[in-house]
Amino acid sequence: MPKVTLRPTIAADLPHVIGEPLPYRIRAITALVDDRVIGMGGIAFPPRGPAIAFAQLVPSSSSQDCTVCRNDRIAKSIPEARRYPVAFHRAGLMAVEMIRRSEARQVVATADANSDVAVRWLKRLGFKPADGQRIEGKLLFIWNRENATEP
Repeated sequence: MPKVTLRPTIAADLPHVIGEPLPYRIRAITALVDDRVIGMGGIAFPPRGPAIAFAQLVPSSSSQDCTVCRNDRIAKSIPEARRYPVAFHRAGLMAVEMIRRSEARQVVATADANSDVAVRWLKRLGFKPADGQRIEGKLLFIWNRENATEP
C-alpha cells in the first residue's frame, strides 16, 4: 500500500479539493499519495463567528489504480483518503494541534448525522456535541479552549 505524506497546505493544493476561491483564510494540512493530493483538513477563520474545523477529501476517480478494490464498484466510489484511516487520524491530531496553537477560543465542526465513525472521531479529537443543531442532516460539535483536553 502506498505511503501517505502529510504536509502544510500550499496554494497549489487548493484546486484539487475546492473548485472556487476560498471565502476566508485557512490553516491546513494536505495528505498526498505518490505526490497526488487526496485530502486536506484544518481550520478556517471566517471574519465573524467562530473558527471552523474542516476535512475535505478529493472525490474518488474511477480511473484511480486501486489494487484493493479493482473489482469493487462500491469501494471505488469511496474517497481515496478513507482507505488510509491511520494517516487520516494522524492528520486530525495535527489539525487539533494547530487549533491549540491558534488564538481561536472556539472551533466548530460538523459530522454527518448518520455517520457514527465521524461522531466518534470528533469526540476522540476533543470536540463536544453542541446543544443546538442548525444544519439539517449534520451534527454540530464545538471545541472550547477553556474545556480542551488532550485527545
